[in-house]
Amino acid sequence: MTTAPTPPPVPGPGDPKPFLPVRTAIVLQTAAFVGAIAGVLTYFSTGNTAGAVLGGLVGLGASVPTLNGLIGD
Repeated sequence: MTTAPTPPPVPGPGDPKPFLPVRTAIVLQTAAFVGAIAGVLTYFSTGNTAGAVLGGLVGLGASVPTLNGLIGD
């Protein structure tokens, strides 16, 4: 005789909400990764730290709306 699996607990009114939804966290984490890769590659090609930081920030900023559109609700 097997028993039925217990269902997950239903969140109650006292349970805190997450700081960020999972989708937002995934978009921001992936955008940060893309920006870091862009910055590192820019630094390797130019050797200029300031340019690499700017390249990384541009990569991060450009990838956020793109990833937001690609990763559905």
